[in-house]
Amino acid sequence: MGIEKLPEDLLAEILWRLPVKLLLRSKSVCKKWYSLIENPSFISLQHNRTSIAATENNCLLVNQFLGGGNGNIILSFVPHETPTEDIEIFFAGLDVSKKLVLLGPCNGVICLTRQGFNSTIVMCNPSIREFRVLPEPSYKKDYLANLGFGFDPFTNAYKVVKFGYLNPDFSNWEFDERIEIYDLSTDSWREVDTVSPVEFGFRCCYEPCTSWNGDCYWYAYCTSDEQAIFRFRMSDEVFDEIPVPDVILLDNSSERKLFILDDSLALVLYPSGWVIPEWFPGRDFSLNKCFDIWVMAMDEQRVEVSWTKRYSIGPLHAPNYALGFRRNGEFLLESGGGQMMLYHLDTQQIKEYQLYGHSPPECLQVLPYVESLVSVKRHNDHEGHNDLHI
Repeated sequence: MGIEKLPEDLLAEILWRLPVKLLLRSKSVCKKWYSLIENPSFISLQHNRTSIAATENNCLLVNQFLGGGNGNIILSFVPHETPTEDIEIFFAGLDVSKKLVLLGPCNGVICLTRQGFNSTIVMCNPSIREFRVLPEPSYKKDYLANLGFGFDPFTNAYKVVKFGYLNPDFSNWEFDERIEIYDLSTDSWREVDTVSPVEFGFRCCYEPCTSWNGDCYWYAYCTSDEQAIFRFRMSDEVFDEIPVPDVILLDNSSERKLFILDDSLALVLYPSGWVIPEWFPGRDFSLNKCFDIWVMAMDEQRVEVSWTKRYSIGPLHAPNYALGFRRNGEFLLESGGGQMMLYHLDTQQIKEYQLYGHSPPECLQVLPYVESLVSVKRHNDHEGHNDLHI
């Protein structure tokens, strides 16, 4: 029996095992294959099964800003074993003279923007080289924005939430209670009537949101000088607060970052301070750091129950920042000069991963990533209608 005569369910079982690049090429084999690979059910199944299979072999999506005249933003796929694949991006509308921030991923889709003041927002699936420039929100002038990117599984919608401060001058913070949401299915922004995070005493977030199970999380420093984790639930579009352990609140000298570890929310604490890279002229000191990793325990209904300190690591030589976790148990760290260190949580082995160029340490961002076929174009978009070029 020729492969073209295989039953569709058996053909799907074969095709979903292929990498995304080969699936994109396979769409041109025949109309049957094209329809199958474009089917939303196949796309969802392919991503879910790839996510499960990627436990030992997931890649990383690395965001670097290398500076230069007009800026030089590089996204790179870092697979488990094969060589790094750089994707240099040039597109209109997004200011690449300053570093960009990645939000997500959600089912292989990310958002690119500048954290903080008003900036163009781009939704992107880098694995299929597809981009979409979002329309401007209603409120833009003199606005310091916090952005979150997530996925609503009940409506199958990718959403961006925007909230923040009007006319910020760093001495008079006026919180804007208007909360806007962009919905990819309608390609538009709308204001939502929900409790503003100002009701929680929300002050500001220094880090991009962490996306987990479709929702958005921020570690925030509040107006009352307290600290908390805020979540925006994409399904019912409301904010709520997750308490932070008292022992963490008492530690005022550590950096705090939220990541995902073993499909759980993780909070990493480590000393503040910079490490001068070895190649820097006049380098005459280094700094060792210890890292405490707290993980949120969940009940059977996936409701947060309590925090547990799972790991205490170090001292490690010369890391600046925690960058996140790989699904194979590796802890990712910036090791000076925009380079990456991989520390295995179980074996305690350390590997250095040399990235292209010397990105400023604070401009390096790494996300665990699983490729997908999810499109960021709407069905009524004209083919090729995109202001972005690779």
